[in-house]
Amino acid sequence: MNALKLNAEECSSFGQLVLQYLEKNSETNMSQLAREVGISRAGLGWICRKESNPDEETALKVARSIGANATDVARLVHENKLEKLAQRHRLIYATKFSKESYQTTIPLEDAIAGLDALFQAFHTVTQSIPTLEKPTDFQIYKQSYEIIKREFLSRKIPRKLQDFQKEPSPS
Repeated sequence: MNALKLNAEECSSFGQLVLQYLEKNSETNMSQLAREVGISRAGLGWICRKESNPDEETALKVARSIGANATDVARLVHENKLEKLAQRHRLIYATKFSKESYQTTIPLEDAIAGLDALFQAFHTVTQSIPTLEKPTDFQIYKQSYEIIKREFLSRKIPRKLQDFQKEPSPS
């Protein structure tokens, strides 16, 4: 089997979207689509796999080329990042409310719901920002993903909670 040949099981949801486009548009093959996007066929194959993700520029070029909604593509790319964390058993929430610490695995569905909720919150907050200054949906999804990863998914007690847990110094 050709190493660049993709099947749906190897692909992320983003990759499956690309494969569906290629199946529906038999006049276009993977090499042609890669040329249109401005990357190699191998590069296109790689970003379609579960282990990888395209950067914003490439994702938007692919979205335009296949007629996909850019926001949907951004969501799929960042959901795949959460899926990769889940596969590596890194969807862990840890905190300490009292003397006892608490740690649990977050279901992937909850992490994705959190990603979508943060995305919506960013959209609400930025609705009055002029269009030219507004972040793209890809950038908003990226920020949302980074917040979830940094603030909610950790094997350590979040720093802010550690500071909060410190005993007040005697006055």
